[in-house]
Amino acid sequence: MTPSDGRRLRRPEEGWLTLGLVLLIVLILAWAVDDPGWVNGKPGLTDGLAWCAVLGMTVGLLGPKVGWGRWTTHLIGALFAGLLIPILAGWAFAPGAPVAEAFHRTAEGTVNAYLDIAWLGRQFTQQEIHYVLVLGALVWGTAQFAAYAVFGHRRPLNAVVMVGIVLLVNMGLTSRDQLPYLVAFTGASLFLLIEMHAFDERATWVRRRIGDPGAISAVYLRGGAVFIVAALFGSMLLTQRATSAPLAGAWEGVNDQLIGVGVTIGRLFPVGGDIRQGGGVSFGSQARIAGRWFSDPGIAFEASVPAGSEPQLWRAATYDTFVLGGWEQTDVSSVPVEPGMPLLAGSPEDPVPELTREVKVSVRPDGYHEDLVLSPGTPTFLDQQANVLQTGTDGWFAGVRTPGARDGYTVTASVLRLDDQAAISGNRLRAASVDYPADIMARYTDVPVGAMGPYANELLSTILQSAKPTNAYDTAVAIESYLKDDTHFSYSTDVRDLDCDPATVSAVECFAHYRKGYCLHYASTMAILLREANPSNPIPTRLVQGFLPGTRTGTVDTVRNLDAHAWVEVYFPGYGWIPFDPTGGNVGTPNVIKAGPRVSAVPAPFRTLAPDQPDPTRRIGGNLPQAGAGGTTPGTGSDGRGLMIVLAVVLGVLVLAAAFAAWVRGPRGELSPDAAWRAMAASASRFGFSPRPTQTVYEYAATLGELVPGARGDLDVVATAKVETTYAGVRLGGARLDVLRAATRRLRVSLLALLFRRRGRSRPAGTTRGRLGRR
Repeated sequence: MTPSDGRRLRRPEEGWLTLGLVLLIVLILAWAVDDPGWVNGKPGLTDGLAWCAVLGMTVGLLGPKVGWGRWTTHLIGALFAGLLIPILAGWAFAPGAPVAEAFHRTAEGTVNAYLDIAWLGRQFTQQEIHYVLVLGALVWGTAQFAAYAVFGHRRPLNAVVMVGIVLLVNMGLTSRDQLPYLVAFTGASLFLLIEMHAFDERATWVRRRIGDPGAISAVYLRGGAVFIVAALFGSMLLTQRATSAPLAGAWEGVNDQLIGVGVTIGRLFPVGGDIRQGGGVSFGSQARIAGRWFSDPGIAFEASVPAGSEPQLWRAATYDTFVLGGWEQTDVSSVPVEPGMPLLAGSPEDPVPELTREVKVSVRPDGYHEDLVLSPGTPTFLDQQANVLQTGTDGWFAGVRTPGARDGYTVTASVLRLDDQAAISGNRLRAASVDYPADIMARYTDVPVGAMGPYANELLSTILQSAKPTNAYDTAVAIESYLKDDTHFSYSTDVRDLDCDPATVSAVECFAHYRKGYCLHYASTMAILLREANPSNPIPTRLVQGFLPGTRTGTVDTVRNLDAHAWVEVYFPGYGWIPFDPTGGNVGTPNVIKAGPRVSAVPAPFRTLAPDQPDPTRRIGGNLPQAGAGGTTPGTGSDGRGLMIVLAVVLGVLVLAAAFAAWVRGPRGELSPDAAWRAMAASASRFGFSPRPTQTVYEYAATLGELVPGARGDLDVVATAKVETTYAGVRLGGARLDVLRAATRRLRVSLLALLFRRRGRSRPAGTTRGRLGRR
């Protein structure tokens, strides 16, 4: 190694300032991602992201300095990331652990997360460490790309754009004030762009032997510093004083379809952190108990209701299976129903007229983007095409979806009659049968291992010893009353400060221990305690999600996102599912069920089913899934096609964006035939079609022309200009240079077609983009 080589390794050719600025922007990214505490609201778990940023940037810096090509650098960086990020993730959960133990802990947690999602089919997983692994890989990869873009490609704008996109996405997802990160990133990025531009000018002056290269750098940096300070000061002043939102509503309705895709893949991502909640409430097929509940005051929907009707809970979906950190809908089938037809005909939840009364409401969604129908009770009719979600072999209600929900709909619902003449009363429910249908017992009484710990068991024992209930109804009332008592529990929508590891401690046990939580904690605890209260004959219970009644003005109910709510429904043979709301803090709205006259025997059954006994009140020819449907219906196939259409559109937009970017980034300033040739060869080399050392200029251009026939004319223009100037000493005039510039700009787009060509040969050894650039 020559002394000059040694100096180049010790000091980057681009200068220490450039190195410091790249390090600063990737550290800003790491700190911004760490700030919200994305992994279940625990910022300490992502403190190692700064190390990921430094290590990723180091690989992206050293690669071009030791002569590695782009793919070699990224491959080696990926190998190091695969070794080091799992160790850093393991140390986040076990600080100071041996390297092997930290790596093993990450591997075990990641495998368990995969088994939960892919093998066991759960809607989400209680594991956390794989989230740290993914966030670390994101920061490492972004930092590595940014460093190589600056020190390998000499394209700082690529680095700024990539880091900026990740930073802005992070800012868009969190409600935390991250403006300081954006200001710092903007300033560092502008200085980086100016410094790299000054570096290019210095190189040009040195190559052409004109003037003092140091002087031009000083001019650029001084002028750039003044511009950056003024721009940042002005933008900060405008930010503090701006009162309008000129782009508000510009994307109104555009994200409705994307929300459905997000809900589908959302189960793969962590919950918690300061998530921005302005996007509205979405329920879906799972109810994850995160560290924070909805607190956005925006309007979710408005509903026109009959004059004089009682306020009701707005029901969206029910959940049958508790999985320690939330609830899931399992074995769900979708039954298509035409507009105006009975939604629940033939199902065990088709309402009984003696127990219910019908209410017709018109719902107009605002911030609520979910296609789940909202109804004040059990929905029975809808004015548009619907897909009724049913769970279990008997077809128990899970929800109703309609494609036109975003545009509003009219739903007829059956609400329980709880007036003086109602058939539902406390004494009737006390005397209700305990012979539950077999499907009810199999689906709504399970208590998973780990759901009840010492604190939950102690809580149940305290309630039962105090109330001494002798039937299912009194047990439900006793648990509801105890949980609602603010002297026993404290209502809070933010419980991220609780020391509960969701991978090992259930949400019920955590709530019983710390006595603090929101509606999902209260409802989940009541449901599991009811299921556990009488192990010999468990009480069937399920969780419900929806909204509180909201605020009524005249005949219009205005319901906000912060009114999102969860409660419990308990099954009583002959009466169906009766709602209970145990949430305290003056938030819950339980039904007032009057005691009614005493009864000494089971009342006349309206829908009492013995185990495995068919329901005589079911309508014939109802909305049941067809035999052999396998739990699906023709109506559900459109969801997959819709997703494919969305993905195809997104892919098309990305391709067009890449072509437009290639066009915009065409040659600027002085363009020589040699520079045009290098740009063409570099574009082809990105896709594995670099020139062989033995190929002439015309042979290489002809080879590319065979692969991309539409580019032959432009390839001939560039090749001819290269040969004439290099070998014949011809000096091209202005018109020829304009033609050359236009051909080079078109080639940046047309050569993108090489991405879809089969690579019939590998890249020759020693032939890299870096060498092409120095030919």
